[in-house]
Amino acid sequence: MSENPLSDALEPDPSTVFAALKNGQCQQVLRSLDTPMTAAEIAEACDLPRSTVYGKLERMVEAGLLRKHDREEAARYTVDFEEVVVRNPKGDLELEVTPPSRSAAEQLSELWGKVRAESRDE
Repeated sequence: MSENPLSDALEPDPSTVFAALKNGQCQQVLRSLDTPMTAAEIAEACDLPRSTVYGKLERMVEAGLLRKHDREEAARYTVDFEEVVVRNPKGDLELEVTPPSRSAAEQLSELWGKVRAESRDE
């Protein structure tokens, strides 16, 4: 069992992470995020259409690579990992996305936010 009981619930799907990391536009967005930015700011910094940026941002949030901070005026995005590690034990790829350290309260808040978002979608 891991040190953090919430880690399994918060782990992104490896194929989602791989897909985001191999996408050139996602890489461009990740490189541009040295401070929290809105989608409009990212689109301008990367010289990409806003519609493209919104899709890439959602993909990277789902992959656990970005964190979306909802605000009244506009959501801001930040990089949400310290490292991504790929292992190949016995020919079976394993992926680990290491997020920045967060308190248990922050992790519960994030998990609850995901549950609320999914229940709104149903």
